Parts: sequence; structure tokens; C-alpha cells
Amino acid sequence: MNFNNSPVTVRFSKASSHYPLGIDAVPNIRDISFTPATISLGQDLGQRATLQVTFVDHPDTDTGPAGDPYRTERGYNPYEQGTFWGKFRARYPFLQGRPIRLIRGYLGQTLGEMDVRHYVIDSFDGPDFSGAFTIKAKDILKLADNDKAKAPKLSVGFLNADISASASSFTVQPSGAGATYPSSGYINIGGSEICSFTRSSDTFSITRAQFDTAAATHQAQDRVQLCLQYSGDDPAEIIYDLFVNYAGIDSSFIPLSTWQTETATYLQRVYTTLIAEPTGVNDLVSELVEQAALAIWWDDSTQQLKLQVLRAIPTNAQTFDENVTMSLGVSDQPSTRLSQVWTFYGLRNPLLKLDETSNYRSVELMVDLQSQSDYGVEAVKQIFSRWIPAFGRSVAARLNALILGRFKTPPRRFTFSLFRDFNPQLGRGYRLEAYNIQDMFGARTSAPLQITRLSPGEAKYDIEAQEMIFVQLDDSDLSNRVIVVDTNTTNFNLRNVHDSLYPQITDPTDITVTVIISSGVIVGSSSTNTPAFDVGDWVDDLSITIECHGRIQGAGGKGGNYNQNGSPGGTALYTRYPIDLEVSDGEIWGGGGGGGSGTAVFVIYAFGLGGGGGAGDVPGAGGLSDPGLPTLSPGSNGTLTAGGAGAPIGDATGGIPSGTGGGPGLAGANATKTGGAAGKAIDGVSFVNVTAGPGDIRGSEVN
Repeated sequence: MNFNNSPVTVRFSKASSHYPLGIDAVPNIRDISFTPATISLGQDLGQRATLQVTFVDHPDTDTGPAGDPYRTERGYNPYEQGTFWGKFRARYPFLQGRPIRLIRGYLGQTLGEMDVRHYVIDSFDGPDFSGAFTIKAKDILKLADNDKAKAPKLSVGFLNADISASASSFTVQPSGAGATYPSSGYINIGGSEICSFTRSSDTFSITRAQFDTAAATHQAQDRVQLCLQYSGDDPAEIIYDLFVNYAGIDSSFIPLSTWQTETATYLQRVYTTLIAEPTGVNDLVSELVEQAALAIWWDDSTQQLKLQVLRAIPTNAQTFDENVTMSLGVSDQPSTRLSQVWTFYGLRNPLLKLDETSNYRSVELMVDLQSQSDYGVEAVKQIFSRWIPAFGRSVAARLNALILGRFKTPPRRFTFSLFRDFNPQLGRGYRLEAYNIQDMFGARTSAPLQITRLSPGEAKYDIEAQEMIFVQLDDSDLSNRVIVVDTNTTNFNLRNVHDSLYPQITDPTDITVTVIISSGVIVGSSSTNTPAFDVGDWVDDLSITIECHGRIQGAGGKGGNYNQNGSPGGTALYTRYPIDLEVSDGEIWGGGGGGGSGTAVFVIYAFGLGGGGGAGDVPGAGGLSDPGLPTLSPGSNGTLTAGGAGAPIGDATGGIPSGTGGGPGLAGANATKTGGAAGKAIDGVSFVNVTAGPGDIRGSEVN
């Protein structure tokens, strides 16, 4: 059989004496069953709309768009051989995922004037002995189900040989598999280690032990899985990418620019994660729906996927009352009540289970004590966020406030019907008035609601709606960008961290950036060549404030190896952009310089002694003593608060003990060789306006 994969439209109808003769359709529909979609507000992707159409089988002449184009060349009478659905099933086995439309209208309307709803075919059955053939369809979001769509896609490559824990490259098999990977990115080797990579053909050059994983040996044929990374991306763009590139949803169904306008206006947050294993698209998008407070649904009349940032229903929204509603049901939902929300964020290792609390750097807790007192029992919701990165406490706090604001008092569920004269929209916000919706004094009031289910019938709409009790966040919430450093970290670049949490700033009007380093937290550096805190580059005229209640501390200089000078300490705070600094109860310490090396003399032989490491975070290492005399001790490592001792001369007959490493902001001591210079407390002091201080600043302040 030749299969021509080109679109063909076939129409079917119920058998009816008043069916319009001008519309070409096969009248073999026995029954239509429709269950509308249910939107899940800020929780997940909800429930799919389901359309089930049952047809009757019958003889057929094989004419029309679904017929046999070569029937005149056949040696049989098609009306006498086989049946319509028996032949249809054999000819069109590839129906899954094909579009199907449900069209309803009135006598006298053209097809273009009728109500059209759009779905995709999910499965079909029959024909059975009774002649029944059934097609089942869902809305387009069915394509994102976990059993149909995963991100990232499964990679085909695997190691062609064993690699050690220190190997810096490997080759993949089968030959040519490298072309299925990008030129750079992150990979997961054997399900246990994440590495960054660059690639040339089938050969990968790797940096080991990324994202809190450990370098390990790996065996030949261990899989090499490409990871999917989103870094400071708009949730509208993330969901678009997941739907289009991993779920196969046609991009024409997604009005991306409208989505971006929605998130830019009402959310102004970006999200960051690394997905190290193929994960269901439904799960990934549902996490974002919850953690960005979104609603996503398929509009079956416009063939568009809608995205909305949840927000309060305005008081002037369209109102329905007893004059237009045919019925009204009001249900309490006590199981939805919450009194506490815990959001874990700052995922450490993306290869571990998402619900392991020890796998997160931070948690934000919000409690409504009044609710707990009123109800007499706690109701706790835990969120494990792969999408909110480290230092995103303000993002987590906003999420907690939105969720607790909606559910500290259980929202009501409303059911009612409207005549088709009205045009209610799925997902839209309205207000509802009725004699039985009253305030505590018995006065009529209106309930804000959002339609979560809409079933269009021949004469009316049946509606389900969720009460939208919404905390009204401060209007400045979207422009005051707060970053909370609540755990120890190193090499903090403010611009990079900001851009992992918030959209990049191109117009600084009415935007402020505030960084809060919590008490007891140390922002350090892994190298004396890198400042502990780098303000970074910004657009002109942006207001930046750093509140340091903890400590910013440069790395300690290394003690001088035998016959070498000590290394200088590292810089604590570096800026070339104007900032306000509040440091009255905080500390800014330059790294201590490493001590200079000394000399131990045994009669006529001289041996070099290692200097002590400077104080810092990280502390400087002690210098090595001359390996020609193994009994000589090395210099001691520095600590956070003190330099390490230099190596002593021991039982030598003379000499100069090596220099002690410098304390915070101090130079290393001189010995035979010179001690390292003190690290700078502030490099760029002319850009710093100390608004609260002076604090504990140790080290030079220079430009």
C-alpha cells in the first residue's frame, strides 16, 4: 500500500433529517461524549479535556476524501466488500496525534459560523462485532504527558573505555555519536558524576565533579547523558522550549510574545536549573506552574495554549448574579487549607532525589500562626524546588506568601450555569454575587473567582470555578530585587547571581538591587586571584545596596616555599560600579599574606623552610620546606582568623625561622624571603558610599 502523508479532512455527523445538505459529511456518528478540561491554578497542568466519538459501521462506496482514489481500477464492488470503518482502520493506522474538531451549530449557520473545538486523537478502537468504532481524543497538552515527552532526550553515546577519576578526556561510541551532542555543555556520566565539556567529533574534554558530584572512575560502556540547562530564563521561554522541542507541540499553538508580556508584567522572575536525567515534561512544567504561580491551559476554541500569572481578580471584573445564573452550588474545600509553607531551594546535586532535604542549601519557612490557632492544627505544604537557585530567598518568600495567601482560608468551589447568550472564557477571572454569598454581617458581597472548567452545551455553559483569595503583594515587589546570601559561598559575582533570579536590567528606572549577607555567613574566594565579592558590570544609574551582616573575606596567600617569597592575600570586595554599603555589624577582611620562607643551617649546609599560610577564606596553604632534608616541617596552613606559623629551624645549628602568615588584612611576616602583601579589603573604594558603618574592615581600601 502507498501511504501519502498529506492532510485530508473527513467530516462526520449524526444522522438527522434536518442535516444541512450543503455540508458534506458522513452521517454515521452514534454518540458523542465530552469531558471538559480542568485548569489547575498554580499547581500543575490540570486534567485534559476528553472527547469520545462512537460511530456505526456500514457498507460504503469508497467515495469521498476518505475513500479509495483508485476504486475504478479495482476488480470488486467496494459497496459489497468490507465496511467503512473496517477499511478506514486498515488504511489510516497513524491517527494518534492527528487533529480532530468538534463542531456544533444551529440550522442555517455556515461551518465558519459554528462553534469549533480543537483536540488531538489519542486512541481508537474497533470496529467490534456490533459495528462500533470509537475515537478518543484529548486536548493538545496530552502531548506533554510523561510517557510521551521527556527532557532532556535520552543520549545514545557511551564510554569506549574505562576512565580514571582524574581523566580529562574520553571518546564516545558508537562511532559518530558525538555529533548528537552540542559543542559544549554538561554531561552526566554513568548516573553518578556531572562534568562540563567541550567536544570535537567523538572526543570530549571535561572538567570533573560539577554540581556537587564527585570525580569517580567509570567503566567502558557507561552512558554519557547530555544534561539540559536553563540559566536565568523566563519561565515563558522555558515552557515554550519544553513544549515545542521535547513534547512536539506545534509552535503555532503557543503565542510566545503574549506569554513573555504576561511574565514581564506580573512576574519578573527568572529560573535556573540543570536537568541531568530524562524527566517527564509534564512534571517539569507542573513544577514551574507551582513555583512561578502560573496557570496553563488549552483554549480549544482559538487553538492556543494560554499562560497566566496568577493575580488578584479586580473589583470591577464582570459579575454574574441571580439574574444570569441558572443554578449555583457552593462547596467548601477544607483539604486545601494551609498554615505553613516550606520551600527548599538551592539544589546541590541534580542526580539525587528531588525530595531529599539534605540536597538543598536553603529553606524558606512561612507560618500563619493565626490560622493554626483558629483551626487548632497545622497544615504543612513542602515544595522542593529545582528551579529556584542559591540566594533566591526573596523568590522563595514571594512564592510562600502567594500560596499561603490563597490557602490559609480554604477557597470555595462554585458550580453554576449560564445561557449561551453569554461568552464566558475558560481561565478568566470574574466576580459572583448571590443572596447566599454574604459577609460576616449578613450583607451581600461578591466572591472573586477564576473559571477552571467550562463545558459548552447546546443551550448553556456549565461552569466550575475556584475562589481566588489572593494576597496583595506590595507594588514594589516586582522592582525591589532582593538577593539574600544565607549560606557560605565563594567567588560571588553579584551580576551573575542577579541574572539567575531576575530578568536582566536594561532600564534601571524604579529598580533597586539589594544584597543581604546574613549574620554568620562568609562570602569567600577559592583563589587569591579572584575577589570574594565582585559587584560586576551594570547599566548606568542603577541603585545597588549591599547589607553586610556577615563577612566578606578574601583568600589567604600561600606561604613561601623554600627560598620563595610569600604570596599576597586576595581581595574581599571589588567594585567599579557605585554602591551603597551597610556594614555597621559586618566584616570585610582582605586575605592575609603568606609568610616568607626561612632558612635552617646545619653547619655549612642551608635548607629552605616553608612560610606560614595567610588567614582567609579559603585560608592560605603553608609553604613547603626543602625536600633535600625530609625531617624539616612545612609551614602551617592559615585559618579563617589567623595566619599559620612558619616552619621552625628545629634542631638546626642556626638560621632564620620562616615567616608567619598574615592575619586578616595583614601582610605575611618577612624571613629570609619577603612575606606576601596583605589582601585588599575594598578595591574600588571611590565607588563605595558607606551608609552604615564603619564595621570591621581589615586591609587596605584602594582604587
